Amino acid sequence: MEKFVGFITQDIRSGVTVIFICFILICSVCMLDLWTGIDAARANRERICSRPLRKTGTKIVDYFRLLLFFIMIDILGLCFPWYNLPYGAVIGTLGVLIVEGLSVIENFKKKKSHAAEVADLAMRITECATPEEAQKIIKAIKEGVKK
Repeated sequence: MEKFVGFITQDIRSGVTVIFICFILICSVCMLDLWTGIDAARANRERICSRPLRKTGTKIVDYFRLLLFFIMIDILGLCFPWYNLPYGAVIGTLGVLIVEGLSVIENFKKKKSHAAEVADLAMRITECATPEEAQKIIKAIKEGVKK
């Protein structure tokens, strides 16, 4: 009996740890988006007010609600023996990270930062159908750096 209880508590402990990390990642990526947004506004000499902070707080709460929905799916998944991690929470967090990552790239473009160009070049390289196309893009990048 102790072995069975130990197995269940270990499984719950690892699941709660993953969910906690998901919550921390969501907070971190929202704060990163706020930071890049304020930085872009400063670069464009736009007026900065407290609205972005309130908007970020609301966004974090909304993302937490979404994550709680995925956690409920994970709780339902505990009925299956192969469902040993909170896959729903991880997938939900991945979606939030992608959305906020795109927002960060938009802020870089708004700021006219070269970091946005790096993201665009990486997308162009990954969209190449053949290795030869990727080599052409990489060669063009190298020639641009030499200039």
